[in-house]
Amino acid sequence: MTPGRPSSRCRIAVVIVTRDRPHVLPECLRSIQRQSPSADEIVIVAGNERSCPRSLLTEFSELPIKQVRCPAPNICTARNMGLDATECEIVCFIDDDAVAHPGWIEAYNQAFRDQPEAVAAGGVVLDGRCSAQTAEFERGLISPTGRQIECRAGMQAAQIKRGYLMSVKGCNFALHTQRLPDGVRFDEFFRFAFDESDLVVTIQELGGAITHVPAAVVDHLHAPGLYRSARAHKRDWRTEFASHTMFMMKHTRGTGRLLGWGVVLARLGKHAARLGSAAAAGSVDQRRALEGILDACSGIRLAVTSRDIG
Repeated sequence: MTPGRPSSRCRIAVVIVTRDRPHVLPECLRSIQRQSPSADEIVIVAGNERSCPRSLLTEFSELPIKQVRCPAPNICTARNMGLDATECEIVCFIDDDAVAHPGWIEAYNQAFRDQPEAVAAGGVVLDGRCSAQTAEFERGLISPTGRQIECRAGMQAAQIKRGYLMSVKGCNFALHTQRLPDGVRFDEFFRFAFDESDLVVTIQELGGAITHVPAAVVDHLHAPGLYRSARAHKRDWRTEFASHTMFMMKHTRGTGRLLGWGVVLARLGKHAARLGSAAAAGSVDQRRALEGILDACSGIRLAVTSRDIG
């Protein structure tokens, strides 16, 4: 047993999903290295060899790193592989472009210890691109329609009364694996966007509790990746709209489904308007703007044809 670690403490793993961003992964690992208590396991789920090169593993050889390869560009597949690779009771998830503040691991450990009903927990995310401590996510809420509130902590109670549920941010959340409802895993339809939201909403629908952990804080650096670039208008809109539509169809019924379609189509309209304005201003090529609109429509169709929406 590691010195200073009480025997009653749950074993804790950190899962980091990474793909083609070896320039940001070291800072993430350094922040995990500075944690006290330390992680029992660090599972790096890498998309390919260059995502987690041997030189990096050598640099951090003193850490209890276990590497798993996930060729599929699918965040939920990768997270499921991370869960399968550890038997630790608490699994903390952090993105490769996030940096954990001191006390991050202990905050989740304490939260699950204090709240035996909690199945999942989410912390605070600060925008690492800003010099000031600017929050991009605090006490998150999400509606079954997919409408999200990420930073309005003071409206928590009122919003829940209107049908919102607790949510977490994918770059900073944790699960207590022994409390997960039977058969609940990340839905691998969600390659990008709404992935962790779908999981925590499913947990709550099955009666599980989600808790907010304000002491678990990370800085999010927003490194460009496969599904998004540094430019606001350049994203994988097909995947993003497919994820939103699937999330809405999974978690709405009856009149709620009608409201959900209203939310999805309103978002599509705003998306088209933004791209149209950007094209008119010359900041986006007209052809790319049209492709972005058509990709969003294609994503909606993909979700509909992938699921019986009865």
